[in-house]
Amino acid sequence: MSSKKPVEISQLFGQAGQSQQIHQLKSQIEKLEVEIIQLRANVFSSEEKTTLEQQIEQLTNQLATQGGIHEIAVSLIDPDPAQPRQTFPQLIIQERAESLRRQGQQNPIVLIPQLDGRYKIFDGELRWRSAPSAGMTKLKAVFLPKEDTSDEVVVFEGQLVSSIHSQKLHDLDLATALIRLIIYKYPDLSGREDEIPKFLNAFINRLVRSKKLQYLALIKDSDLITQQEWLETSDFKEHEEHEIVSVLLGLQLNPVSINNNIFPLLKVTEDLKNVIRSEGLETSKVRELNKLSSEQMKIDESEALMIRTQVTNRVIEEKLSLSQTKTLVKQTLEQYSTSNSKAKQNKQMDKTIKDIQSINLKILEQTRLIKLRQVLQEKLDEIKTLM
Repeated sequence: MSSKKPVEISQLFGQAGQSQQIHQLKSQIEKLEVEIIQLRANVFSSEEKTTLEQQIEQLTNQLATQGGIHEIAVSLIDPDPAQPRQTFPQLIIQERAESLRRQGQQNPIVLIPQLDGRYKIFDGELRWRSAPSAGMTKLKAVFLPKEDTSDEVVVFEGQLVSSIHSQKLHDLDLATALIRLIIYKYPDLSGREDEIPKFLNAFINRLVRSKKLQYLALIKDSDLITQQEWLETSDFKEHEEHEIVSVLLGLQLNPVSINNNIFPLLKVTEDLKNVIRSEGLETSKVRELNKLSSEQMKIDESEALMIRTQVTNRVIEEKLSLSQTKTLVKQTLEQYSTSNSKAKQNKQMDKTIKDIQSINLKILEQTRLIKLRQVLQEKLDEIKTLM
Protein backbone atom coordinates (compact mmCIF):
# COMPACT_ATOMS: atom_id res chain seq x y z
CA MET A 1 0.00 0.00 0.00
CA SER A 2 1.44 3.38 -0.95
CA SER A 3 2.06 5.58 2.06
CA LYS A 4 0.13 8.79 2.61
CA LYS A 5 1.91 12.11 2.29
CA PRO A 6 1.64 14.52 5.20
CA VAL A 7 -0.69 17.37 4.42
CA GLU A 8 1.12 20.57 3.51
CA ILE A 9 0.68 23.48 5.90
CA SER A 10 -0.84 25.60 3.16
CA GLN A 11 -3.43 22.89 2.51
CA LEU A 12 -4.26 22.50 6.16
CA PHE A 13 -4.61 26.09 7.20
CA GLY A 14 -5.58 28.39 4.34
CA GLN A 15 -7.48 31.29 5.88
CA ALA A 16 -8.54 29.43 9.04
CA GLY A 17 -7.95 30.85 12.51
CA GLN A 18 -5.39 29.65 15.01
CA SER A 19 -7.75 27.26 16.81
CA GLN A 20 -8.87 25.60 13.61
CA GLN A 21 -5.23 25.25 12.55
CA ILE A 22 -4.36 23.50 15.79
CA HIS A 23 -7.25 21.07 15.66
CA GLN A 24 -6.77 20.29 11.97
CA LEU A 25 -3.12 19.46 12.43
CA LYS A 26 -3.70 17.54 15.65
CA SER A 27 -6.33 15.58 13.78
CA GLN A 28 -3.56 14.38 11.45
CA ILE A 29 -1.45 13.38 14.45
CA GLU A 30 -4.46 11.57 15.91
CA LYS A 31 -4.91 9.52 12.75
CA LEU A 32 -1.28 8.51 13.06
CA GLU A 33 -0.93 7.90 16.78
CA VAL A 34 -4.24 6.17 17.43
CA GLU A 35 -3.76 3.76 14.54
CA ILE A 36 -0.08 3.04 15.22
CA ILE A 37 -0.12 3.01 19.00
CA GLN A 38 -3.61 1.78 19.72
CA LEU A 39 -4.52 -0.33 16.72
CA ARG A 40 -1.08 -1.15 15.30
CA ALA A 41 -1.81 -0.02 11.78
CA ASN A 42 1.01 1.53 9.74
CA VAL A 43 -0.51 4.76 8.44
CA PHE A 44 2.56 7.02 8.08
CA SER A 45 6.26 6.31 7.85
CA SER A 46 8.54 7.59 10.62
CA GLU A 47 9.78 10.32 8.27
CA GLU A 48 6.22 11.48 7.60
CA LYS A 49 5.42 11.37 11.30
CA THR A 50 8.44 13.59 11.98
CA THR A 51 7.16 16.06 9.40
CA LEU A 52 3.79 16.25 11.13
CA GLU A 53 5.42 16.74 14.53
CA GLN A 54 7.47 19.58 13.08
CA GLN A 55 4.27 21.16 11.78
CA ILE A 56 2.55 21.00 15.17
CA GLU A 57 5.63 22.53 16.77
CA GLN A 58 5.46 25.31 14.19
CA LEU A 59 1.84 26.00 15.15
CA THR A 60 2.78 26.20 18.82
CA ASN A 61 5.41 28.72 17.81
CA GLN A 62 2.73 30.67 15.95
CA LEU A 63 0.67 30.85 19.14
CA ALA A 64 3.79 32.06 20.94
CA THR A 65 4.33 34.72 18.28
CA GLN A 66 0.71 35.80 18.51
CA GLY A 67 0.43 35.97 22.29
CA GLY A 68 3.97 35.49 23.54
CA ILE A 69 5.52 32.86 25.81
CA HIS A 70 4.71 33.37 29.48
CA GLU A 71 6.22 31.96 32.64
CA ILE A 72 3.38 30.76 34.86
CA ALA A 73 3.70 29.56 38.45
CA VAL A 74 3.02 25.84 38.73
CA SER A 75 0.78 26.60 41.72
CA LEU A 76 -1.54 28.69 39.51
CA ILE A 77 -2.10 25.88 37.00
CA ASP A 78 -4.94 23.38 37.30
CA PRO A 79 -5.50 20.15 35.36
CA ASP A 80 -8.68 19.79 33.34
CA PRO A 81 -10.68 17.02 35.07
CA ALA A 82 -12.62 16.50 31.85
CA GLN A 83 -9.60 15.81 29.69
CA PRO A 84 -9.30 12.39 27.98
CA ARG A 85 -6.08 11.25 29.58
CA GLN A 86 -6.46 9.97 33.14
CA THR A 87 -3.49 7.59 33.33
CA PHE A 88 -0.28 9.11 34.72
CA PRO A 89 1.92 6.30 36.10
CA GLN A 90 4.49 7.46 38.65
CA LEU A 91 7.29 5.94 36.59
CA ILE A 92 6.38 8.09 33.57
CA ILE A 93 6.22 11.20 35.77
CA GLN A 94 9.67 10.42 37.18
CA GLU A 95 11.11 9.88 33.69
CA ARG A 96 9.70 13.21 32.47
CA ALA A 97 10.98 14.97 35.61
CA GLU A 98 14.49 13.65 34.92
CA SER A 99 14.20 14.89 31.33
CA LEU A 100 13.17 18.34 32.59
CA ARG A 101 16.12 18.39 35.01
CA ARG A 102 18.63 17.48 32.33
CA GLN A 103 17.27 19.28 29.28
CA GLY A 104 14.92 21.88 30.68
CA GLN A 105 11.48 22.62 29.24
CA GLN A 106 11.88 22.42 25.47
CA ASN A 107 8.36 23.46 24.46
CA PRO A 108 5.72 25.57 26.21
CA ILE A 109 2.58 23.98 27.57
CA VAL A 110 -0.77 25.27 26.31
CA LEU A 111 -3.08 26.89 28.86
CA ILE A 112 -6.59 28.32 28.92
CA PRO A 113 -6.76 31.50 31.06
CA GLN A 114 -9.58 31.47 33.64
CA LEU A 115 -11.58 34.40 35.01
CA ASP A 116 -10.21 33.92 38.54
CA GLY A 117 -6.61 34.45 37.43
CA ARG A 118 -5.76 30.76 37.31
CA TYR A 119 -5.04 28.63 34.24
CA LYS A 120 -6.49 25.34 33.02
CA ILE A 121 -4.30 22.92 31.09
CA PHE A 122 -5.17 22.29 27.46
CA ASP A 123 -1.95 20.45 26.64
CA GLY A 124 1.00 19.54 28.86
CA GLU A 125 -0.36 17.93 32.03
CA LEU A 126 2.50 15.42 32.21
CA ARG A 127 5.06 18.25 32.24
CA TRP A 128 3.01 20.06 34.90
CA ARG A 129 2.85 16.93 37.08
CA SER A 130 6.59 16.36 36.63
CA ALA A 131 7.71 19.95 37.28
CA PRO A 132 7.79 19.82 41.12
CA SER A 133 9.96 16.68 41.08
CA ALA A 134 12.31 18.49 38.71
CA GLY A 135 12.54 21.43 41.11
CA MET A 136 10.64 23.77 38.79
CA THR A 137 8.24 26.36 40.23
CA LYS A 138 7.30 27.91 36.88
CA LEU A 139 6.55 26.60 33.40
CA LYS A 140 6.72 28.25 30.01
CA ALA A 141 3.26 28.50 28.50
CA VAL A 142 1.29 29.86 25.57
CA PHE A 143 -2.38 30.75 25.79
CA LEU A 144 -5.30 29.66 23.70
CA PRO A 145 -7.40 32.73 22.84
CA LYS A 146 -10.71 32.85 24.70
CA GLU A 147 -12.73 32.69 21.50
CA ASP A 148 -10.98 29.42 20.61
CA THR A 149 -12.03 27.63 23.81
CA SER A 150 -15.76 28.36 23.95
CA ASP A 151 -16.75 25.15 22.15
CA GLU A 152 -16.54 22.33 24.71
CA VAL A 153 -16.55 19.61 22.05
CA VAL A 154 -13.72 21.23 20.07
CA VAL A 155 -11.63 21.62 23.23
CA PHE A 156 -12.20 17.99 24.21
CA GLU A 157 -11.30 16.71 20.74
CA GLY A 158 -8.15 18.82 20.78
CA GLN A 159 -7.16 17.44 24.18
CA LEU A 160 -7.79 13.89 23.02
CA VAL A 161 -5.50 14.30 20.03
CA SER A 162 -2.89 16.23 21.98
CA SER A 163 -2.62 13.60 24.72
CA ILE A 164 -2.21 10.86 22.13
CA HIS A 165 0.51 12.87 20.41
CA SER A 166 2.48 13.82 23.51
CA GLN A 167 2.31 10.44 25.25
CA LYS A 168 0.60 7.15 24.55
CA LEU A 169 -2.99 7.03 25.70
CA HIS A 170 -3.79 3.87 27.56
CA ASP A 171 -6.51 1.82 25.90
CA LEU A 172 -8.78 2.45 28.89
CA ASP A 173 -8.41 6.21 28.51
CA LEU A 174 -9.07 5.90 24.78
CA ALA A 175 -12.21 3.84 25.42
CA THR A 176 -13.51 6.33 27.97
CA ALA A 177 -12.68 9.30 25.75
CA LEU A 178 -14.41 7.78 22.73
CA ILE A 179 -17.59 7.20 24.75
CA ARG A 180 -17.55 10.83 25.87
CA LEU A 181 -16.84 12.13 22.38
CA ILE A 182 -19.71 10.09 20.94
CA ILE A 183 -22.06 11.52 23.57
CA TYR A 184 -20.76 15.05 22.96
CA LYS A 185 -21.60 14.69 19.28
CA TYR A 186 -24.86 12.78 19.81
CA PRO A 187 -26.54 13.86 23.07
CA ASP A 188 -29.37 11.37 22.48
CA LEU A 189 -26.92 8.75 23.80
CA SER A 190 -26.41 10.61 27.08
CA GLY A 191 -27.15 8.36 30.04
CA ARG A 192 -26.80 5.31 27.82
CA GLU A 193 -23.04 4.94 27.99
CA ASP A 194 -23.23 1.21 28.68
CA GLU A 195 -25.27 0.70 25.52
CA ILE A 196 -22.72 2.23 23.14
CA PRO A 197 -20.40 -0.84 23.04
CA LYS A 198 -23.48 -3.05 22.66
CA PHE A 199 -24.74 -1.09 19.65
CA LEU A 200 -21.30 -1.30 18.01
CA ASN A 201 -21.00 -5.02 18.73
CA ALA A 202 -24.45 -5.69 17.25
CA PHE A 203 -23.52 -3.87 14.05
CA ILE A 204 -20.18 -5.70 13.75
CA ASN A 205 -21.86 -9.08 14.27
CA ARG A 206 -24.41 -8.26 11.59
CA LEU A 207 -21.60 -7.45 9.15
CA VAL A 208 -19.95 -10.77 10.01
CA ARG A 209 -23.16 -12.70 9.33
CA SER A 210 -23.69 -10.92 6.02
CA LYS A 211 -20.01 -11.41 5.10
CA LYS A 212 -19.47 -7.66 4.62
CA LEU A 213 -16.93 -7.08 7.37
CA GLN A 214 -14.06 -6.66 4.91
CA TYR A 215 -15.65 -3.49 3.53
CA LEU A 216 -15.36 -1.80 6.91
CA ALA A 217 -11.58 -2.14 6.92
CA LEU A 218 -11.43 -0.61 3.45
CA ILE A 219 -13.77 2.29 4.20
CA LYS A 220 -11.77 3.28 7.31
CA ASP A 221 -9.03 4.90 5.24
CA SER A 222 -11.31 6.38 2.59
CA ASP A 223 -11.98 10.10 2.20
CA LEU A 224 -14.86 11.71 4.06
CA ILE A 225 -17.18 11.77 1.04
CA THR A 226 -16.71 8.05 0.40
CA GLN A 227 -17.21 7.31 4.09
CA GLN A 228 -20.41 9.35 4.13
CA GLU A 229 -21.78 7.53 1.09
CA TRP A 230 -21.00 4.20 2.73
CA LEU A 231 -22.67 5.26 5.97
CA GLU A 232 -25.82 6.28 4.10
CA THR A 233 -26.13 2.93 2.33
CA SER A 234 -25.02 0.57 5.11
CA ASP A 235 -27.30 -1.82 6.95
CA PHE A 236 -27.79 0.01 10.24
CA LYS A 237 -30.63 -1.49 12.24
CA GLU A 238 -30.60 1.34 14.79
CA HIS A 239 -29.77 5.01 14.27
CA GLU A 240 -27.43 4.78 17.29
CA GLU A 241 -25.24 2.36 15.35
CA HIS A 242 -24.91 4.91 12.56
CA GLU A 243 -23.94 7.65 15.04
CA ILE A 244 -21.29 5.54 16.77
CA VAL A 245 -19.68 4.22 13.59
CA SER A 246 -19.66 7.68 11.99
CA VAL A 247 -17.62 9.09 14.90
CA LEU A 248 -15.09 6.24 14.75
CA LEU A 249 -14.68 6.45 10.99
CA GLY A 250 -14.37 10.22 11.25
CA LEU A 251 -11.27 9.61 13.37
CA GLN A 252 -10.07 6.93 10.93
CA LEU A 253 -10.42 4.30 13.64
CA ASN A 254 -11.30 0.73 12.79
CA PRO A 255 -14.67 -0.03 14.47
CA VAL A 256 -13.75 -3.73 14.58
CA SER A 257 -10.58 -3.02 16.55
CA ILE A 258 -12.43 -0.68 18.88
CA ASN A 259 -15.10 -3.34 19.42
CA ASN A 260 -12.64 -6.18 20.04
CA ASN A 261 -9.74 -4.45 21.80
CA ILE A 262 -10.75 -1.10 23.26
CA PHE A 263 -14.34 -1.06 24.50
CA PRO A 264 -13.99 -4.39 26.41
CA LEU A 265 -11.70 -2.59 28.88
CA LEU A 266 -14.69 -0.63 30.12
CA LYS A 267 -15.91 -3.87 31.74
CA VAL A 268 -12.79 -4.71 33.75
CA THR A 269 -13.09 -4.51 37.53
CA GLU A 270 -12.69 -1.14 39.24
CA ASP A 271 -9.59 -2.26 41.14
CA LEU A 272 -7.86 -3.05 37.84
CA LYS A 273 -8.95 0.30 36.38
CA ASN A 274 -7.32 1.99 39.38
CA VAL A 275 -4.12 0.01 38.78
CA ILE A 276 -4.14 1.07 35.13
CA ARG A 277 -4.34 4.74 36.12
CA SER A 278 -1.72 4.53 38.86
CA GLU A 279 0.73 2.09 37.26
CA GLY A 280 -0.09 2.18 33.54
CA LEU A 281 -0.45 -1.62 33.50
CA GLU A 282 -0.60 -2.92 29.93
CA THR A 283 -3.95 -3.86 28.43
CA SER A 284 -2.88 -7.43 27.64
CA LYS A 285 -1.96 -8.10 31.28
CA VAL A 286 -5.12 -6.43 32.56
CA ARG A 287 -7.22 -8.76 30.43
CA GLU A 288 -5.49 -11.77 31.98
CA LEU A 289 -5.85 -10.48 35.54
CA ASN A 290 -9.52 -9.73 34.93
CA LYS A 291 -10.06 -13.49 34.59
CA LEU A 292 -9.54 -13.76 38.36
CA SER A 293 -13.20 -13.05 39.00
CA SER A 294 -15.51 -14.37 41.70
CA GLU A 295 -17.48 -16.15 39.00
CA GLN A 296 -14.43 -17.93 37.58
CA MET A 297 -13.04 -18.92 40.97
CA LYS A 298 -16.46 -19.73 42.50
CA ILE A 299 -15.83 -17.52 45.53
CA ASP A 300 -17.37 -14.32 46.89
CA GLU A 301 -16.33 -10.94 45.46
CA SER A 302 -14.39 -9.77 48.53
CA GLU A 303 -12.16 -12.86 48.42
CA ALA A 304 -11.75 -12.53 44.64
CA LEU A 305 -10.67 -8.90 45.10
CA MET A 306 -8.05 -9.92 47.66
CA ILE A 307 -6.63 -12.63 45.38
CA ARG A 308 -6.69 -10.38 42.31
CA THR A 309 -4.88 -7.64 44.24
CA GLN A 310 -2.18 -10.05 45.43
CA VAL A 311 -1.58 -11.43 41.94
CA THR A 312 -1.63 -7.95 40.38
CA ASN A 313 0.92 -6.64 42.89
CA ARG A 314 3.19 -9.57 42.10
CA VAL A 315 2.92 -8.88 38.36
CA ILE A 316 3.91 -5.25 38.94
CA GLU A 317 6.61 -5.76 41.58
CA GLU A 318 8.32 -8.63 39.76
CA LYS A 319 7.79 -6.98 36.34
CA LEU A 320 6.35 -10.20 34.96
CA SER A 321 6.04 -10.56 31.20
CA LEU A 322 2.71 -11.26 29.52
CA SER A 323 3.62 -14.94 29.23
CA GLN A 324 4.52 -15.12 32.91
CA THR A 325 1.33 -13.28 33.82
CA LYS A 326 -0.76 -15.76 31.83
CA THR A 327 0.95 -18.66 33.61
CA LEU A 328 0.40 -17.11 37.04
CA VAL A 329 -3.28 -16.44 36.34
CA LYS A 330 -3.75 -19.97 35.00
CA GLN A 331 -2.11 -21.49 38.09
CA THR A 332 -4.28 -19.38 40.37
CA LEU A 333 -7.46 -20.42 38.57
CA GLU A 334 -6.42 -24.08 38.70
CA GLN A 335 -5.66 -23.80 42.40
CA TYR A 336 -9.13 -22.52 43.15
CA SER A 337 -10.71 -24.95 40.74
CA THR A 338 -9.10 -27.82 42.70
CA SER A 339 -10.02 -26.40 46.09
CA ASN A 340 -13.57 -25.77 44.90
CA SER A 341 -13.79 -29.35 43.66
CA LYS A 342 -12.71 -30.64 47.08
CA ALA A 343 -15.14 -28.31 48.80
CA LYS A 344 -17.92 -29.57 46.56
CA GLN A 345 -17.04 -33.18 47.39
CA ASN A 346 -16.99 -32.40 51.12
CA LYS A 347 -20.38 -30.74 50.83
CA GLN A 348 -21.77 -33.77 49.03
CA MET A 349 -20.30 -36.08 51.70
CA ASP A 350 -21.88 -34.05 54.50
CA LYS A 351 -25.22 -34.35 52.75
CA THR A 352 -24.76 -38.12 52.31
CA ILE A 353 -23.95 -38.61 55.99
CA LYS A 354 -27.03 -36.64 56.98
CA ASP A 355 -29.15 -38.67 54.58
CA ILE A 356 -27.89 -41.93 56.13
CA GLN A 357 -28.49 -40.64 59.63
CA SER A 358 -32.04 -39.70 58.73
CA ILE A 359 -32.99 -43.18 57.44
CA ASN A 360 -35.80 -44.76 59.41
CA LEU A 361 -34.47 -48.32 59.66
CA LYS A 362 -37.64 -49.64 61.27
CA ILE A 363 -39.65 -49.32 58.08
CA LEU A 364 -37.08 -50.99 55.79
CA GLU A 365 -37.60 -54.50 54.48
CA GLN A 366 -35.22 -57.26 55.61
CA THR A 367 -33.56 -57.47 52.19
CA ARG A 368 -32.84 -53.76 52.15
CA LEU A 369 -31.41 -53.84 55.65
CA ILE A 370 -29.05 -56.64 54.60
CA LYS A 371 -28.00 -54.70 51.50
CA LEU A 372 -27.43 -51.52 53.52
CA ARG A 373 -25.33 -53.37 56.10
CA GLN A 374 -23.25 -54.91 53.32
CA VAL A 375 -22.55 -51.53 51.69
CA LEU A 376 -21.74 -49.85 54.99
CA GLN A 377 -19.44 -52.71 56.00
CA GLU A 378 -17.53 -52.39 52.73
CA LYS A 379 -17.09 -48.66 53.30
CA LEU A 380 -15.98 -49.27 56.89
CA ASP A 381 -13.32 -51.67 55.64
CA GLU A 382 -12.11 -49.00 53.17
CA ILE A 383 -11.98 -46.40 55.95
CA LYS A 384 -9.85 -48.73 58.12
CA THR A 385 -7.26 -49.06 55.36
CA LEU A 386 -7.04 -45.26 55.04
CA MET A 387 -6.73 -44.46 58.74
